[in-house]
Amino acid sequence: MNKIFKITGWVLGLLGIVFGILAFVNGGGAIDILLRYTYVLFIAAVVIWIGLSIFIAGRNNPKNLLKAAAVVVGIAVLVILAYVLSSGDPALNVKTQPTTQWLKLTDTMLLLTYVLGGAAIIAIIVGAVRDAINNK
Repeated sequence: MNKIFKITGWVLGLLGIVFGILAFVNGGGAIDILLRYTYVLFIAAVVIWIGLSIFIAGRNNPKNLLKAAAVVVGIAVLVILAYVLSSGDPALNVKTQPTTQWLKLTDTMLLLTYVLGGAAIIAIIVGAVRDAINNK
């Protein structure tokens, strides 16, 4: 199993390097190109993560496939909700604005980052409190 995670990490790392080099070679609208490559890399990571979770769930216990499907549906609902709530307002202090669609996607990614970051902080605090209670 560790071999799969190592291969996935190498693939994502190489994709990041290739996309970074392509962004600098293309020049011109480098920020717009970097945003596009970031989205592609993010989508690749999510697809690989979903594929691995379904594969591992099905391999370990086929009954867990239903739980994995519920997690995938929950994530899809979160992403759709973040997309609907994102504003897509123009960026400040930028002379050449990206398209409206890219602004909306950027706001969606930022909103997802805020939500998932907050959830991670809450999970850390709850875990620390639970460990403190269990170790008493």
